[in-house]
Amino acid sequence: MVNVIKLSIMDKDHHQIEPLSNQESEEMWKNVIARIRVQEAKKRKKKHALYSMIMTTAAILIIGGIFIYESYFKPDVYHAKDDITEVVLKDGSQVTLLKGAKLTVDKSFPSDTRDVFLEGNAVFEVSKSKKHPFIVHAGSYEAKVLGTVFKVTQTGTTFNVDLYEGKVQVSNSAKPKESYVIHPKETFSNMGSNRVAIVAPTINTGNKNKNITATLAFTDFYLQDVLKIVEKKYAIKIKFPIDKASSKISILSQEATADELIERISVQLNLTIKKANDNTFELEE
Repeated sequence: MVNVIKLSIMDKDHHQIEPLSNQESEEMWKNVIARIRVQEAKKRKKKHALYSMIMTTAAILIIGGIFIYESYFKPDVYHAKDDITEVVLKDGSQVTLLKGAKLTVDKSFPSDTRDVFLEGNAVFEVSKSKKHPFIVHAGSYEAKVLGTVFKVTQTGTTFNVDLYEGKVQVSNSAKPKESYVIHPKETFSNMGSNRVAIVAPTINTGNKNKNITATLAFTDFYLQDVLKIVEKKYAIKIKFPIDKASSKISILSQEATADELIERISVQLNLTIKKANDNTFELEE
C-alpha cells in the first residue's frame, strides 16, 4: 500500500497537517478510480453512439445507392428461359427472343445509338430512325440498322444474320475496318470462324440457278476449309490436289459467281481449272 501524504505545510495556527491514514488513502483511490471509470463509460457511450450513427448513415447511403442503380443505371435483362419471349423496347422496336436467348438493354436506351446486347437467337423488327442507328451486339459482331426486319442466329462460334426487309451492315470488332452490307433475302455468315465472312442468298437455289453470286472473304484460311464452304454456298463440287489442302489463302470476292471465285483461288495458288460439268470443278497443278 502506498501512503499518500499531504504536503507538509503549516496552517495559520502553525499546526502540521497529518498524513492520510491507510483507510483514507484507500477511500481516496477508490473515488479517483470510480470517477475515471465513469468518464471512460461516458466516452464509450459517445463512441458507440457515433459508431451507430455512422453505420446507420452508411446503411442509408447503400440502400439509396442500390435504389438509384436499380432505377436509373442497371440494364434491363430479358431472358427467354423456357419459351419464345416477345419484347417491345422503348422506341417501339419489337424483339422475338427464341428459347434460351437473352437480351440486355441499357437504361439509357434509346440514345444517340440504340444499342442492345444479344446472347442466343432472336428476330428483330426495328422502328425506323435515320438519326439513331439500332445496333445489335452479339459476341464480337455488330449488326447495324436504321429500320428493318432481320434474324440473328448464334450457334457456338457461328454467327448468322438473315435479312427480310431493309438493309443491315455487319462488322466484327476484330476487324473494325471491314463491314458487309446485306440486302433482303441475303444472309451473312462467318461459318464458325471470325476469319471468314460470307454474304449470299438466304435460300440456296442449288444448281438450278447458274447465276448465284456471293461476297466471300477469307483470311489465312486452309484451302480445304475454303473449298468446303464454297461447295456448300454454290452447291457445287470441287476437286483439288491433296498436297495443297493445308495451303493458306486470303481472298475477298465481291458478288462473285462460282466460276469467278474459283478463278481467283486458282490464280493465288498457281493452279489450273478443269470444269467437268456445270457443277463440278477440278483444280490441277
